[in-house]
Amino acid sequence: MRIPAIAMLLTLVSPILADCPRVPGEEDDRRANAGCLILQDGQALLVSHRWGGKLGVPGGTREENELAQCTAYRETLEETGLAVTVGRRLEVMKNGFHLYRCYPQQPLSASPLAVPARALAEVKGLSWHTPDSLDRENWRFSYQFDLFLDVLNRALQQENAEPE
Repeated sequence: MRIPAIAMLLTLVSPILADCPRVPGEEDDRRANAGCLILQDGQALLVSHRWGGKLGVPGGTREENELAQCTAYRETLEETGLAVTVGRRLEVMKNGFHLYRCYPQQPLSASPLAVPARALAEVKGLSWHTPDSLDRENWRFSYQFDLFLDVLNRALQQENAEPE
């Protein structure tokens, strides 16, 4: 009788267990395609995609039974080589993509970062951008450019308001 009870408990608890670093108190058990907004010195780290050369946040498609925060972590690690801690969900974009505020686990340089070898098939470059340097024509999902810009500006304002 004890084994079925333990199995039932594990079945109930397993969806909330995560195999990725998350900010305590900001855990999210949603499952969706997701990515990271990484900020530093008033700029966002963006990926230049090999197909079309358009910009976007690091992120992508979730794997089976993967939490959205873990998708954001995995895709960011794959595309940028950066291990991050995933924080709160900033927005659900028009296509259902969940955008999270992520924090690098190691200090980053402001200069362009090298694309990991495993990402070269889909990522052309990594670079830092201010909101003013972005435009709709160069944004991967142009139909949600205004929403992204709004999210980015809100995140930067909050970042500037937080004590160090």
